[in-house]
Amino acid sequence: MSKFLRVCVCLLTLMGINFPSYAIWLEGEGQAKIVDGQVDKARQQAIQDALLTLMYRGGASVKSLQVVKSGVLETDELTVRTNGEVYDMKLLVETIIDDQMTVKVAADIFPLNTCEKDSYAKTLFVGPFQLQKREHAQLGGVYRTPEEVSQRLFHRFKSKSKRVDARHLMTRQIAFDGRYANDIEPQMLKVARSLSQQYDVQYILFGKINDMSSYNETTTNLLGMKNTVKLRNFQIKLYVIDGINGETVLRKNYGSNREWPFDVTMKLDVTGETFWSSEYGKLIDSYIDQSVSDVEDALYCRQSLATVVGLYNGQVVINIGQTNGVRKGDKFELVRQQYLMHLDGGLRGPIFNADQTQLTVVSVQSDRAVLATERYSDMANIQIRDVLVAVTDDPFALTESTQ
Repeated sequence: MSKFLRVCVCLLTLMGINFPSYAIWLEGEGQAKIVDGQVDKARQQAIQDALLTLMYRGGASVKSLQVVKSGVLETDELTVRTNGEVYDMKLLVETIIDDQMTVKVAADIFPLNTCEKDSYAKTLFVGPFQLQKREHAQLGGVYRTPEEVSQRLFHRFKSKSKRVDARHLMTRQIAFDGRYANDIEPQMLKVARSLSQQYDVQYILFGKINDMSSYNETTTNLLGMKNTVKLRNFQIKLYVIDGINGETVLRKNYGSNREWPFDVTMKLDVTGETFWSSEYGKLIDSYIDQSVSDVEDALYCRQSLATVVGLYNGQVVINIGQTNGVRKGDKFELVRQQYLMHLDGGLRGPIFNADQTQLTVVSVQSDRAVLATERYSDMANIQIRDVLVAVTDDPFALTESTQ
């Protein structure tokens, strides 16, 4: 292709001119729990789960879609992301077993690749969840709920997520200044950088359980008979912080209530099946599943920042590897961090500037990769804790063969 033609293609693409699509049909499965008999909602969640899986396989996200079953439009404009187009989607199979909805879909995906910075799984530290009011856990003696939520969230990432590399779990509470007990985000921003360095991760996840209170609700039927049930709230807020950039990338609230079916004097083991098989436990579990999906979605467009953790024999070791999708021959670029002095005397930033020093992956381990510089003299510019970013191919880059 000539240089003139390639430039025209680039300009027309930026102007939004459509070209014939090179979409690909992919098939995938998704699952979701049916809560309170809401089959339609579970179907939508299962379809979304299936499409997210296809998104990762096809290199695209979902912008809009139409769900067609037996030729009848059932769901329109289910929006997930804005990084690709699903031109057509078919619901092939739908099954329900033990309140679990499983769907199989086929989607015609056109990958735009306008959003994803790189294809590497993001490294994550799952930190502790705090309980806003300890007295809320008195009913049932469920004081260890925050620790169990952290545990389940960590293991859910490990078992289900393809885009997040959950490396470390901390359930013990972090001591914060009591004056700021109601707002832990600023304090987590302060410790996120040290946690990021200590555990070789980019992102720090933590949360706060704001409400586990209970109350009685009385209803009257047509015959005038009253029925009283005990309801219990569960409200949680999730945070994800980029420990290298020092910024919050996700804040998300979840909350609802369910009937508390246990006797008020009964003490429960929050690690046991009795608690988690109740409607209240299922509600919390559904939020854990949703959290995994929301974190994946929030990090999808974020650029992976690899950190230099070792230097030896004229080579560089970084903190991501095969588990994250790094392959031999991948290229990275050194970036410099610059902090700005704020009016209050504190440091703000960092701001990253490209250094033009490029490195190539020469060997890969599960969570590490070894890189070599193009020129040996460039090693003098690299230090421990320096940051590297992946060098992505420019689809419009001109080469000798295409000019």
